[in-house]
Amino acid sequence: MTDAAARRRRDAGAGTEEPGPRVFVSGRGGADAARGLSSRARRLLVNLLLAKAAVDLLFVCALAAGSHYAAFRPSFRGSLDHADAGSVRGWVMDRAEPNRRVEVQLYLDGRLAASAEASEPRPDVAARGYAPDDRHGFDFRLEPLAPGEHEARVYAVHASAGGRRRTLQQIGPAMKFVVGETR
Repeated sequence: MTDAAARRRRDAGAGTEEPGPRVFVSGRGGADAARGLSSRARRLLVNLLLAKAAVDLLFVCALAAGSHYAAFRPSFRGSLDHADAGSVRGWVMDRAEPNRRVEVQLYLDGRLAASAEASEPRPDVAARGYAPDDRHGFDFRLEPLAPGEHEARVYAVHASAGGRRRTLQQIGPAMKFVVGETR
């Protein structure tokens, strides 16, 4: 009895370990190849599996992009212009709703320090055509800070997930500043 015939007999018998149909794919030509998949059928199967993997990848990418867009609106525009021991200043607006005032939060050294509405006058923002009016500035006045290096980050706050969640989107890069020691 050949090896292939012994495998078929063992797998076809009662009491096999795994239920279900068996497909024999032999790397050898001749009678064994005729009983298994032809090389054309194998190529077709490989192509179908690759196509399915590509479709799955596109689906996952679309889900990720949709989730990102829903959580992080790309319409915020602004700048963190100044940070020192006394204040943190800048501006922000929502291009999708240019007349709306945006809530902003200031984080110093990774901790929430203040929250406000960006509604301070910034004539330069309107003059450059970034906003229809000049009321998009923020100016956080700081309490005295410990001497040393500090980092300021400002985030625009907006509702996402149908208003069930509040999401932060950083405005401009973080700014580092040093508070000198008093003697």
